[in-house]
Amino acid sequence: MAEDAERLEETGEEEELPESVETVEKPDISEKKERKPRSNPLGMIFNLRMLRRVVQIVFLLGINAYIFTAWFGAEYITAFWTSIRDIFPSIPILSPLEAPFAVISGSFDTMQRTFTSGFFPFFTIGSMIIILIFVGRAPCGWICPLGTIQDFVTLPKRTKVRPAPGTEIELRKFKFYIFVITAGLAVWLGVSVTMGSEATLEAILGIFATDAFAPLNPAYILFKILPDLQSAGLWPTSIGTLWYITQWGFALLQLAFVIFVFFLSIWVPRWFCRWLCPAGWLYSVFSREALIGIGRNPARCTPDTCNVCEVVCPMNIRIRKYPYQHMHSPDCIMCLDCKSHCPNDAIIIRFS
Repeated sequence: MAEDAERLEETGEEEELPESVETVEKPDISEKKERKPRSNPLGMIFNLRMLRRVVQIVFLLGINAYIFTAWFGAEYITAFWTSIRDIFPSIPILSPLEAPFAVISGSFDTMQRTFTSGFFPFFTIGSMIIILIFVGRAPCGWICPLGTIQDFVTLPKRTKVRPAPGTEIELRKFKFYIFVITAGLAVWLGVSVTMGSEATLEAILGIFATDAFAPLNPAYILFKILPDLQSAGLWPTSIGTLWYITQWGFALLQLAFVIFVFFLSIWVPRWFCRWLCPAGWLYSVFSREALIGIGRNPARCTPDTCNVCEVVCPMNIRIRKYPYQHMHSPDCIMCLDCKSHCPNDAIIIRFS
């Protein structure tokens, strides 16, 4: 049959059917093309992208759940999130431990503080590895407050800047360098504490002593430094008190850095996560072979003609270069944007 079909295509002739065979009229394809498919209102609400946005907003508020008690007196909401904190006191995200409204902290932030106190964070490291082995860096894509804000800033449709593969690889090295410096200083100070000689080192490091990454951590600046300024009465509430900003000192530069991070995220999705986040580098070490990941259906995927998955990926991962069975990229945050936008429904969730 296949040979006959090819012969007909080459000759352009149609095979005559016997008289005993009834001919069936072919439907008019042009009419079908003119008909527009009915829109599905429920599909706009109950879809993967919308689910992720809802989860992100819920965790953005839940991680800082003490704000419900402080501002609204809703202690039952705070109690719910503190019960979750009893099970998962820290998760692989970027969230400061000292934030006044924080209920759950990030694993990297907790490890930094524990090391500088002269102790080893056995429980934090153990729970972090277990989570990363099962779900990879999904907490970065679905839970991390800093990642959530970057995603919402990137939402409006506009031309996104995506560096070439070689440039992307070089830029990703910066977060490794930052991790080595910050983790090294934390261990150094921790050893000095156990030896009783931490005073000199703390004087040298200054604000970088207890947590070397905190002064440059946008999450720490947003959820710790800015609330502290408000508590100290230095937050301007009118034009007449706008001069309070001059009293901020180094905090003014920190706020400018946060604004720059989100401003650049308008055109470069999650650039801070990709290039500067040391926590992201640490989490990527244990998430490369996560049990839950994404793969591609080779019967549906058309990598030679389609690159939609790579265009929409906020982490700028070259998905098509990985095997169909499982994508072993340490930078995948399991946001599933590739699955949501794939025109052939070729992206699938794999259990390796």
